[in-house]
Amino acid sequence: MTLSLFAYSAATWMLEPFAGILLKKRLKAGKERKQRLPERYGRTNNNRPPGKLIWMHGASVGETSMLLNLFDKLKSSYDDHHLLITSQTLTSADMISVKAGKNVIHQMAPMDGPRSVDRFLSHWQPDIAIFAEGEIWPNLIRKTNKRNTPLFLINARMTQKTLNNWKRRSNAAKKIFNCFYFTGAADEQTAQGIKDILGYPPDAIGNLKRAIEPPKCDPAELEKWQTSLANRQCLLAASTHAGEEVLALSAFQIFKRKYPDALLILVPRHPERAPEIIDHIKSYNLSFEQRSYDKQTACAASVLFADTIGEMGLWLRLANSVYLGGANKPDVGGHNPIEPLKLRKTVFSGPHTFNFQDLVTALAPSASITIGDTPDELAAFWMHALDGNNKPSATEPDWNYVDSVFSTVDEPLAVTLNAIRTKLEE
Repeated sequence: MTLSLFAYSAATWMLEPFAGILLKKRLKAGKERKQRLPERYGRTNNNRPPGKLIWMHGASVGETSMLLNLFDKLKSSYDDHHLLITSQTLTSADMISVKAGKNVIHQMAPMDGPRSVDRFLSHWQPDIAIFAEGEIWPNLIRKTNKRNTPLFLINARMTQKTLNNWKRRSNAAKKIFNCFYFTGAADEQTAQGIKDILGYPPDAIGNLKRAIEPPKCDPAELEKWQTSLANRQCLLAASTHAGEEVLALSAFQIFKRKYPDALLILVPRHPERAPEIIDHIKSYNLSFEQRSYDKQTACAASVLFADTIGEMGLWLRLANSVYLGGANKPDVGGHNPIEPLKLRKTVFSGPHTFNFQDLVTALAPSASITIGDTPDELAAFWMHALDGNNKPSATEPDWNYVDSVFSTVDEPLAVTLNAIRTKLEE
């Protein structure tokens, strides 16, 4: 063990008994649920299912959606296997409860304290462990590896700052990254960083999120909504963060000067921010309906506040054009534009897209993504995307080019799936 890893292990061992202080603060802030706090300590009332157990771990909605998609691709060959999926956020927990099928168990991820990790691993005894993107927790990874559980790091995506931090602790980085039987990088920057750390390239390079199928919805419900909105322009502000609702609402007010009957569907990344968002809507004197109160199939108001989980497939299909949040705040890094683009919806997003910079750059020639930072720019984008008859404008993106960019995921996805299958069949 390196000095830095020893120091980390010792520090987490000493601080773990005081974790309740932090968890209580998170509980008060609405970031935890009381009944699920034991899971943070590796405790659970759920029994381990019989047979082989695949454990997948991701941080939030994007990562866990990808992992569920990956499990769906494996299920046809391993229908008797179970999936344990852990995540860090309540939003992802709620999404999984809506989207997960049979043989899927969700748990809040244990804190990276030695006791909590041991408790978690002793109970669940996974046969294989798959970590997604940037979830590099030293105790969790090293203790899983010591139990001879094959470890995968898939779609690894790290900022240059994170990679530089690992490089400064090169011996510790080698110890951690050498725990993985398979390593896949989502972009060239991360691939080069991993190569610098290990001395050899990762097993696969390519963003597996490009293989995510568009989220599904109930066709009958979609038809009812489409009928009720047949004569209205429908705009979507998706996965918004604090401050971005103001941008979307300001742009919508500008848009409404030309199209007064338009509907804005507002879907925040974190629905627990509802009181704050409702205050914003009211400050613009816009009528609104709140989805969580009434599972309606029509909306007479100007704004539908979609504060529910797992319905993005419906909202994406209803919208004529999409504002994608997360990139008008410098510290978030943007959200995945692939789902709306696969449904042939043009996307407006902000300039801070470092989470998906390779993808945004690759798609630039297609004119499918517009980058902007002001309400006037967003309103102009929406007006350009629609004509007065609620139809897309004559200027269409090059969707064939978009498809060609997405097709590059086939090889890294196949390599990843084959590596997982190899270990499951041992």
